[in-house]
Amino acid sequence: MNKYQKIATRTLELVGGKENIINLYHCMTRLRFVLEDKDVVSQEEIKKIEGVAGLNWSSSGELQVIVGPDVDNVYKEVLALTGKQETDKPEKSKDAEKTPLSAKGIFNNIIGMFSACMNPLVPTFVLLGTFNVVAALIGPMFFKLVTEESALYTNFYYVGQAVIYFLPVLIAITGSKHFKTNAYLSVILACLMVYPDLMTAISNGYSVYGIPTTAVAYNASVIPILLVLFAQSYAEKLIDRIIPASLKVLLVPFGVVAVMLPLEFCVLGPLGTFIGGALANIIVGLNQAAGPLETMLVSAFVPFITAFGIGRPIFFICMSMLFANGVEYAYMPIAMCTSNFVAAGIALGYLVKSKSPKDRQLGASCSVAGLLGGVSEPTLFGILLPNKKTYLPAIIGGAVGGLFLGIMKVGYYQFGASNVLSVMGFIGGSQSNFIYGCIAAGLCLAVSFVMMLVLYRTED
Repeated sequence: MNKYQKIATRTLELVGGKENIINLYHCMTRLRFVLEDKDVVSQEEIKKIEGVAGLNWSSSGELQVIVGPDVDNVYKEVLALTGKQETDKPEKSKDAEKTPLSAKGIFNNIIGMFSACMNPLVPTFVLLGTFNVVAALIGPMFFKLVTEESALYTNFYYVGQAVIYFLPVLIAITGSKHFKTNAYLSVILACLMVYPDLMTAISNGYSVYGIPTTAVAYNASVIPILLVLFAQSYAEKLIDRIIPASLKVLLVPFGVVAVMLPLEFCVLGPLGTFIGGALANIIVGLNQAAGPLETMLVSAFVPFITAFGIGRPIFFICMSMLFANGVEYAYMPIAMCTSNFVAAGIALGYLVKSKSPKDRQLGASCSVAGLLGGVSEPTLFGILLPNKKTYLPAIIGGAVGGLFLGIMKVGYYQFGASNVLSVMGFIGGSQSNFIYGCIAAGLCLAVSFVMMLVLYRTED
C-alpha cells in the first residue's frame, strides 16, 4: 500500500466511511467532503494522519482535509475506495440547504460561486503567465533579444493574449457546471460577448428587439458572464418546463438564447461591468490614496484573509484588472507572490525552533510545499492558525515586504506559478520592477523567518 492509499484509507475511515459521504471533490490542496453526518468525524485523528496538514470546516458544512500538492493522487484513491465518480461541483449538504437567507449566507454563496467557476481555470492562467513571461524576457522589456514584430515574440505573446481575450468563454465552460446549465448554450452566449462584429455594432449603437445596448467591451471580463450564467440557469428551467416534450430539441435552445439576448446585452452585461468597475475603483482608490499603507496592511494580514477564504472576490476582481490593464498593484503582488514567501519563512522558522521530530517534519514539508510546490495552505492550517505565537512573525514579515512594495510602486504583470518562480510575475514595465519585486519577496521570507527565531517559543 503506497502513501496515497494509506492517507485515503485512513481518512475515509475517520470521516465515517463511504456511506457517510454525499459527495467529494478537491481543489489545489484540499480534499472536500460533503457529509451526511458531521458528528461522526474524528477530527483530531484526521490531523494525526501522516501526510495531512490539517482540516477545516467551510461555512456550508463542508469538511476540508488539507493534503497539499499530492491532493489529486489521494483524491483518486478515495474515489477508488468509494466507487464515486470524479466531479468538479459539490452537492449541497443538508446543513447548507437549511441555512437561512442572510447577508453572511449570500456572501458565502458568492465566494463559493467564484471558487467553483474560477478555480478550475488556474492551470490555464499559469499557462498564459508562462507564455507572457517568456515573451517579456526575450522581448524589448527585458533582455531585448528580439523585437515586438518578430515571429518568435508574437508566437508567445499571442497565446497569452488569446486566453485573456476569451476569458468569458472559458468561464462559461466551468460556470455551466456550477449553475447546471446547458454548456453549449453557455458557451454560445459567451462567444457572443466577444464576437468582433457584434462588439463593433454595440460600440456604434445597437439594439436588441428595439432595446438599446450599452457600449461595453466584454473581453477579459469576469462578472458579466457570471451574471449571464446565473440568469440562464433560471431561464433554461422555465423554458424547458413550458415547451412540450416533442418540441424541446428545437425550441428550448432557441428560446433560451432568444430570451437571454436582451438580458445579456441590455441588462446583465452592463450591470456586471458596472459592478466590476465599482469594485476595481474601490481597490485602486485605496491603493492610490494610501499607497504603501494599503500594501503594508494587506500584506500583513493576507495569510489570515487567505485562510478564511474572504479574499477570493478581491483576488478575482484584481485578477481581471491585471488581465484588462496588463498590471495590478494593490493585491496581486501580495496574493500571488509575497504571501507565499511569508508562509515559507514561518515554516522554516518552525522547522528550526521545533523540538519534536514530528513538528520538524511538518515544518520541512510545509517549507517544500510552499517554496517548490507553491502551496501555502499546509503552512496556514498546519502551523500558522493553530499556533498563536506565529501570528506576530507573519504579520511583521508581511508588513515589511508590503511596505516596500508600496514605496517602490511594484506592479504584478504576469499570472504564473505561486512558488519561488512567482517573482517572474514582476517581469514587465522595467527591469527595476522585477528587482524590487524580488527584494520584497526576499524581505517577506527573511523577516518572517528571523521573527520566528526571535519571537516563537515552543511549549515544554
